[in-house]
Amino acid sequence: MKPLIGITSYFVKDRELSAMRYRGFKGQDMLMLTMDYGKCVHLAQGIPIIIPVIDDENYLENLLSKLDAIIFTGGPDINPIKYGQSLKRGIGLVVSERDDFELKLLDKSLKKSIPVLGICRGFQLINVYFGGTLHQDIYVSNIVQIEHAALNAPKYNYCHRVSISNGSILSDIFRKKELMVNSYHHQAIDKIGKGLIETAFSEDGIIEGFEHKDFPRLFGVQWHPEMMAEVYDEQLEIFKYFVNSSMENNKSKEGGIKL
Repeated sequence: MKPLIGITSYFVKDRELSAMRYRGFKGQDMLMLTMDYGKCVHLAQGIPIIIPVIDDENYLENLLSKLDAIIFTGGPDINPIKYGQSLKRGIGLVVSERDDFELKLLDKSLKKSIPVLGICRGFQLINVYFGGTLHQDIYVSNIVQIEHAALNAPKYNYCHRVSISNGSILSDIFRKKELMVNSYHHQAIDKIGKGLIETAFSEDGIIEGFEHKDFPRLFGVQWHPEMMAEVYDEQLEIFKYFVNSSMENNKSKEGGIKL
């Protein structure tokens, strides 16, 4: 059976939709996710399973007994309270319910040795989990020299170059020292979390990739490979590597969901 890859979803609160609601009814929160993640998992020979935000212990335990790996996806800003800061100028939308749920999901996943991939917000969430901090807005903090929030460019568009550390997971995946990537973030890692090893950097020094010294099946990237993969085949290699890493977890299960 192909491995089941959980993908976290946007928890879109009713308050966000009041002025632009196209689906559902007033008072309803929505689960949303771009199709790019699921398509990439499918192309990498995994089965994508979208995870709604349901903060219930029994649900989480049952979910994790079935899944072989989890992708923590992009989305709103993480509440700075989670990394010991007050809200500063430049902070964007915060959905605390998603923060609480995903930090709990990540904690349980690591304790069960489930492979984890973090992308953009998911990358930042992992850093926060391990005690790291974030720049709440890289432009307000004035720490960048190139564009990192290319909102007017096509989703797959090259925005800047990243350098990749030798001997890292990303080096194994791409087999090159430099890579061109897209970029859609206004926050970035400030203090790196305990045990995390930086493995990729932008031209102006932003941390763009990491892995963990004690969790060999955990890694993350700041850019969005799922947006690039339909144009640049090499970006799909991240998902192929991740799905392959979940195979061991898949084989260790007895039974599971039959699809």
